[in-house]
Amino acid sequence: MAVSSIDAAATDHEAALRRLSVILGDAPPVDKRPDALALFRTRVADHGERVRALRDSASPLFVTNGDLAAYAAKDGALPELILVGDNPGRREYEQSVYLCVQGRAGAMAHSFFDGIFGAASFRSKVMVLNKSSFHTPRTVGLSEAMRGDPALAEAIRRDQEENARLIADSVALLGVPVVTIGMESGGTTFQSFRKTLETRYRALDNPPAVFQGKRLASPFRKVPHFSLSKIFCRNADPAWNAALDGFLARHAAVPGLRTENGNVSSKLLLGLGDGPLLADYLDRVILGNGG
Repeated sequence: MAVSSIDAAATDHEAALRRLSVILGDAPPVDKRPDALALFRTRVADHGERVRALRDSASPLFVTNGDLAAYAAKDGALPELILVGDNPGRREYEQSVYLCVQGRAGAMAHSFFDGIFGAASFRSKVMVLNKSSFHTPRTVGLSEAMRGDPALAEAIRRDQEENARLIADSVALLGVPVVTIGMESGGTTFQSFRKTLETRYRALDNPPAVFQGKRLASPFRKVPHFSLSKIFCRNADPAWNAALDGFLARHAAVPGLRTENGNVSSKLLLGLGDGPLLADYLDRVILGNGG
């Protein structure tokens, strides 16, 4: 039986109300309900306050992301995509900015997305979050920190849970895709993050994500890191390699784009400054809309 536009609108309203109830608890009266954008900004502002409180009370190694202030501000920018890393490294700790341009991986990420969205647009188009807000020079150090101090371990676990809730809520409120960079194995370091993200997303009725007018098969993608250009290289994942090969086949006329190892030349791809070419890599390979 066909669904009328009235029925569809009612269904959409019910879904939005359920999501609001999950995020806020008991949904407030109609005349006091925040719109999705205002609620998103409140959630981001609350995130910043929470991490600053952890920094001041639990450990100075909890790192806020200064770039998020733009998304929390009234009438500020709204992200088109969320990037999720593991936890802040040395440069992120020093700069209080996640995936900062001063690092090699950060510089590559900025160059890639600026090439798609426009010069200096990274901070207004890509919201960067981490599974954990706690700084260690290397990710492996996070497990060591959690083993050494039970109180700190509990703070880190709770932080992961709140980060996961913000990410799931952002999908529900904005319909943006989430790209996790770094092929983190199962393990237990980020177990709290993974479980909470899955649970929260289900509680929100598995909201969809749309990127540049195209509804994605899933809002969530896990891809290699920008570090060492891994995001442009082949790896052990056959589906990833097939998408990368498809991209290279479509753009075989671009000399030097394919390296001798069958990878995509990051130097050439980023150096060309070809927005449509970069956007095609984002869409087809990173977001998985190959075909």
